[in-house]
Amino acid sequence: MRFRSIPTMLLCMVVVAGLMILHGCAGFGRSLESPEISLANISLQEAKAFETTFELDLRVFNNNDVPLEIKGIKCELEVNGNKLAKGVSATQTTVPAFGTEVVRMVVYSSMLGMVSSMLDMIRSAQSDQIAQNLNYKISGRLSIGGDSTMPWSFPFKSQGELDLEGISTGKTSP
Repeated sequence: MRFRSIPTMLLCMVVVAGLMILHGCAGFGRSLESPEISLANISLQEAKAFETTFELDLRVFNNNDVPLEIKGIKCELEVNGNKLAKGVSATQTTVPAFGTEVVRMVVYSSMLGMVSSMLDMIRSAQSDQIAQNLNYKISGRLSIGGDSTMPWSFPFKSQGELDLEGISTGKTSP
């Protein structure tokens, strides 16, 4: 095939390149359903003068027909509407297709945040007794691997009720 002019040749190259890109992007057409994340466990790790450390076990539910390679997670914990703790983790976990895995991470709270939350809890208690359950909400972003051109990040939110006795024994009720 002989081209009569350089603009015609450039136009053909652009069309061919466009078709190649569209063909290459066909693999990206697969849409992933956002994984569900819930709090599986919380335990107090360490309390210092200015900081408290908690360990969270987050249950990740993969509703997709392909495994998800988790690369990292960012999480914030609220208790009774107060931001209590936050953390990030560069975890390497694979959640099988239509399966679940527990991702363990550490979150940090300032002692001022802890004291503020406790005061709010005491103020809201009835009959001068501390309630046995606290409302919690976790939120954040889950990053999963993809090829270098298409990493994925999913926001998540989950809420439930914490049993105060469960925190001391390392158990929660979802």
